[in-house]
Amino acid sequence: MKRDLQMTIAEWRLDPSVDTGAQISALLESLQAAGLLRASACAALLGEQYHLGEVEDTRRMAEALGIVAADRVLDLACYVGGPARHLAREYGCQVVGVDISEDCIAIAEKLTELCGLTDRVRFICATADAVPEPDGSFTVAWSQGSFPSDLSWLTEMHRLLVPGGRIAFTGVIRRSESSDPSHCSLDEVQRRVTEVGFRVISAEDISDWELEHGWLPIRRKLEENEAHYRNLLGDEWVKKAYQSIDEDIATWREGRLGSGRVVAVKE
Repeated sequence: MKRDLQMTIAEWRLDPSVDTGAQISALLESLQAAGLLRASACAALLGEQYHLGEVEDTRRMAEALGIVAADRVLDLACYVGGPARHLAREYGCQVVGVDISEDCIAIAEKLTELCGLTDRVRFICATADAVPEPDGSFTVAWSQGSFPSDLSWLTEMHRLLVPGGRIAFTGVIRRSESSDPSHCSLDEVQRRVTEVGFRVISAEDISDWELEHGWLPIRRKLEENEAHYRNLLGDEWVKKAYQSIDEDIATWREGRLGSGRVVAVKE
């Protein structure tokens, strides 16, 4: 972890009289402006819920899985822990977040401490296909917007779940006929999930929902707050952000790529 990052987050405080989410967004923006946290268009515009649909998508996934207080949840590619904290706060469950970035884990731990959730949420810096936890440690495995094209971590999720444990994940899927190997079709994702030893409960193309609740709101937020982001991140960043977001919106609308959600149970 960068020493500058360590020193900066050590000074963070939250004012209980001010909206917590807004304060966290401001803290993350300050890191992005200082070059201490990746500042892609989505990262800067989405804050701690770094995935399309933000907290609404988190709620939809939790409902699809039937999350309850007794669950032990594994959140893969957890970024700075927004969904992990939401699950612990809203449902009372235990959550372990895993991310490959040491910086993201340090930020996640500090924000969780400030939110008073360290008794229910902890974090591990590791790769998703080598999580240092015992077999059968979790009842739920979860990932939003991050599953790799080869789905290499499915075997690890199967190992980490109890029999009857549930998984849910979202990610980019190939929608049109294409030989592009960088993304799987929804059918291919289902097949790989089944081959590992899960029974698919649902496999849903959520591209239209994510366009309406993800890409278009992100675009509006950038447009409505353009002056703020120009001052924070610079003219070139804003130019590239518009270009990147508009390209993704076009790709979704043309049906080339989109998003899928799979929910399954360990047999």
